[in-house]
Amino acid sequence: MTEASQGEIRVLHVDDDPDVSDLTATFLERADGRITVETAADAAEGLDRLEDYAFDCVVSDYEMPGIDGIEFLERVREECPELPFVLFTGKGSEAVASEAISAGVTDYLQKETGTDQYTVLANRIANAVEHARSRRRVEHSERRLRKIVDSLPHLVYVVDETGTYQLVNEALAAFHGTTVEAIEGSTVDEVLSDRAAAQFRQDLQSVVATGEPKRLSGIEVADAEGDTHVFEPQIYPYDIGETDDRAVLGVTRDVTERADRERKLERLQHRTRALMHTETREETARAATEAADAVLEAPLSGVFLRDEDSERLEPTAVVDAVREVFDEVPVYPREAPAGSRAAVLWGVFESGEPVRVDEVSEWDRLDEESPAQSFVVHPMGDHGVFVVSAERAHAFSGTDEVLAEILATTLEAALDRTERRAELRRQRDELERKNERLEAFTSVVSHDLRNPLTVLNGAIEAAEATGDSEQFERSRDAIDRMDTMIENLLALSREGESIAEPEPVDLARAANRAWGAVETDAERVAVETDLTVRANPERLARLLENLFRNAVEHGSTSPRSQVPEDAVEHDSTDSRPGADDADGASTVEPSGVDTSDDAVEHGDADRVVDDASAERDLVVRVGDCDGGFYVADDGRGIREDVRGDVFDSGFSTRSDNTGFGLAIVERIAEAHGWRVDVTDDEAGGARFEVTGVESVE
Repeated sequence: MTEASQGEIRVLHVDDDPDVSDLTATFLERADGRITVETAADAAEGLDRLEDYAFDCVVSDYEMPGIDGIEFLERVREECPELPFVLFTGKGSEAVASEAISAGVTDYLQKETGTDQYTVLANRIANAVEHARSRRRVEHSERRLRKIVDSLPHLVYVVDETGTYQLVNEALAAFHGTTVEAIEGSTVDEVLSDRAAAQFRQDLQSVVATGEPKRLSGIEVADAEGDTHVFEPQIYPYDIGETDDRAVLGVTRDVTERADRERKLERLQHRTRALMHTETREETARAATEAADAVLEAPLSGVFLRDEDSERLEPTAVVDAVREVFDEVPVYPREAPAGSRAAVLWGVFESGEPVRVDEVSEWDRLDEESPAQSFVVHPMGDHGVFVVSAERAHAFSGTDEVLAEILATTLEAALDRTERRAELRRQRDELERKNERLEAFTSVVSHDLRNPLTVLNGAIEAAEATGDSEQFERSRDAIDRMDTMIENLLALSREGESIAEPEPVDLARAANRAWGAVETDAERVAVETDLTVRANPERLARLLENLFRNAVEHGSTSPRSQVPEDAVEHDSTDSRPGADDADGASTVEPSGVDTSDDAVEHGDADRVVDDASAERDLVVRVGDCDGGFYVADDGRGIREDVRGDVFDSGFSTRSDNTGFGLAIVERIAEAHGWRVDVTDDEAGGARFEVTGVESVE
């Protein structure tokens, strides 16, 4: 049927009497200028006309051949259930009227004599059409409203003051796992939990009583699956209109994601504050991985920092679950095949661009098997990469990605800070060492140089008084001693400087050259190493020379039978401890021991030096030890109770020694990042072990 104009009223009049039809049409159109009448001789023709045209109302007689008025009405209702239908018949009876009403007739009017009946009929038609049009407008508005309400993502409802749902949208029905039809007409007690229903009734009565809207927050309700959602309901007073019942209109926003985001952000802020107080790279990395696990629920996360020497991304800290899925936590070399996990991580590190993968099995850039099914990898400047990953696909939301970026940025800043602090500590330690050297220098200048100056002054005065030439020799000796002291002080100051760029040095070759620089004829060296170490060649040579001189000076002056108490510390009239020779090597001389050809008693028969053993050659050995190398001799050794003093500046057992040789050795070792210790050698002499040494394959 085509649509009729909203202004006019098109009427289909069905009557088997053409005269009645014409008369009725004439008076209807005269009674109401909006009415236009078309006629049909019987019900069959009327049905055909209804298929082709849109009519606003049907007026039909009751008694007609073939299909009577009631049957015609029933046929019309099958196709047009809302079309106004007026039964206008000359055969009126209560039975016909009752049957017509049961069939859905709009109005019933019995034909009478006179023309006034057409005025009544015209009014009945106009009222029926207007009512139908109003109903359609309302239905259209309701459909539009329903469409609008159903399009909203929020839960929308109208509940009257009895707690009955008058209207709900699709979102609310879906949340409860049911249909709109099932909820509308139900009460809040039937839909909500007891606790939620009781709370809602309180809010409902409050809004109805005050007429003021109410906004709530943090309301938690479980959906049909049992998952808890967080809502922000807004409840407004609402006039239903059709009754005197008061109601409320509710619009409830699901803020679960926002609440989850806020909780995660709060936890992240707490965790990142901890990052600002870490002291080391390891502690910083560990705090970041713990934050990723706790905040982002990423149990396969880890921090991989770059090792510049090996060009690898090494696991500095990982969540415990990583150790459970890997037999050994992986290390990622730079030269890795395309499609490997290592290639992915190095790609992120070198490009500086993060990567997010929601489903690893569908990502064509990774060929290697991975326990993680989703991950986010963030670069951290020149430090390395931060991996946030989980065993399930689509584990991270857009919010998680943003939070991961915040965490990675904070981690990078924390690593920068720890590096700066480490550098400041290094500079502070270096300054402290320089201050120590300065104090040692000041002490020697103010104290140790005073003795040779006193000797020099006394010798000059004696020479002036007596003219004895031996006094000039004493003066030259004093001057030589002061020169040696100054040279050693300068060396001690220089050797404490850090090694900038160590290089590979063949230890055996360096040892042989250093031995050649030591002035000795009788002793020999046995080099038993094939190590290549990273060191400064000149400073390593000086370290070896000083150790060799120390061995020669203190090891060759007494026999093997001599007790090691004479090795380093003896009864010296010098108030300052000392242990080094004039050339800067540690000197260990026995006090009160006569090394002449005649045997001299040392207080008892067990401490006699015989001529044969006194002439024995000293053997110095250079070999490998755990973490470095050693220099040992088969001389007298160093007494255990003074081993902690032998590296002190100025420690000497002889008045003619400066006591800087072993102090220089320790300074050189520290400058390389090494450690030097003294112990007993298996051959009976002293053994100096240098450890923390980086060897080169």
